[in-house]
Amino acid sequence: MNFRKNVSTLKLPHYKSTASIEPVRIPIPQEVLLPMSPMNKHGATNAEPVVQAGDHVYVGQMVGREKDRGSAHVHASVSGTVKAVEEYRMNGARALAVRIESDGKQEPSPDLRIPQPTNLDEFLQCVRDSGVVGLGGAAYPVWAKLSAAQKSHIQTVLINGAECEPFITSDHRAMLEHGDLIEKGIELLKQFLGSEEFIIGIEKNKPDAIAALKQRFVNDPAVKVMELGSVYPQGAKQVLLYNATGKVVEKGQRLASLGVIIINVSSLIKMAEYFVTGMPMVERIITVDGSAVKEPKNLIVPIGISVKDLLPYCGGLKEEPGKILFGGAMMGKTQESLDAVILKATNAVVIMDRKDAKATEPSPCIHCGRCVAICPLSLNPTAFDRAMQLEDDEQRAALLTDAQVKVCMECGCCSYVCPSHRPLAATNSAALSFMRSWERAKKEGGK
Repeated sequence: MNFRKNVSTLKLPHYKSTASIEPVRIPIPQEVLLPMSPMNKHGATNAEPVVQAGDHVYVGQMVGREKDRGSAHVHASVSGTVKAVEEYRMNGARALAVRIESDGKQEPSPDLRIPQPTNLDEFLQCVRDSGVVGLGGAAYPVWAKLSAAQKSHIQTVLINGAECEPFITSDHRAMLEHGDLIEKGIELLKQFLGSEEFIIGIEKNKPDAIAALKQRFVNDPAVKVMELGSVYPQGAKQVLLYNATGKVVEKGQRLASLGVIIINVSSLIKMAEYFVTGMPMVERIITVDGSAVKEPKNLIVPIGISVKDLLPYCGGLKEEPGKILFGGAMMGKTQESLDAVILKATNAVVIMDRKDAKATEPSPCIHCGRCVAICPLSLNPTAFDRAMQLEDDEQRAALLTDAQVKVCMECGCCSYVCPSHRPLAATNSAALSFMRSWERAKKEGGK
């Protein structure tokens, strides 16, 4: 990879119309549906339901148990009765889900306790019990990320407050509302990971958050609040690492080998909240915005609420939606309907009207090289496109491997700058999905 002085140069319109809007907690919905997957992504590992229809559950009670490092515990976000354990479809992927009818009482589980760890192993188990995952979109369990400290000394913790995607302001608001929990989270990581340096990276389009956190940590030399350029994708692992520390993580290399871990700021807040209250992750701040939304807002919502049930608190829709996204306009995942439910990794719901959602017809590639020039990792998306046109799986896999498709972070920069409006990001995603399937088939065939 050939890194430049600044690993990204793409300037995007911010559309951060909700940046000054404090999050509002909405009333408890009549029901929630809790998928056993923390995000709607192919290849995610699902938890296993531990309740059945007819069971009474309390807020914070475990309803899904993790299976491995790729999954996380799922907890009831409302108190009430389990109506069904059913299949839920998430953009082609399927997962079991627990449907709970609320009793309106929001009674917390009597088994909840404020954690009191005394060593690293106990601390990691507590984080595991919290069910907190990466809330910037990846949804990787936080305890699994922090467990790198069991093998490597983590000198630097890079806290990702960049929030570079258009529309989304949920992390921004979390930094303004919960500076105390950021401080608590850093104290915990100092105590149990033994880290000496904490860098909070925030794009300069959030001056109020930068000022507030600088003031909070003015007397703590271990914490640096770093103002970063407002470029996309500033929040991506490789980009943030380089721009904040000057370090480069190579293909296949773990961040921990550099003595660094990166944690999303909302993930840090939710982790700290568990150690203060004993309540696992059952709710989160989300941004609701887009050209079809009447009153864009930041809301505090229970995990598992449907989009249609939260829209009344944003004034409803101006017109029929043309596109529904979980996440921002660049990397957000399209949803099939307003019945889609908020997952742990859902940081925003962006609903476009039909005009804004209308795709431009692609034309043949003009070989301008803009997609290669803008790629933060110096990849060649046109090579992925050529490979995906091959019918022979072995040849396709060989070409994709040579072109380093697995390094692609699916940021969408290539599609954004393409003058021919080619769906390069979608092709990259399909190529990554193909490689996962191909490698799985090879592994199973070799057994």
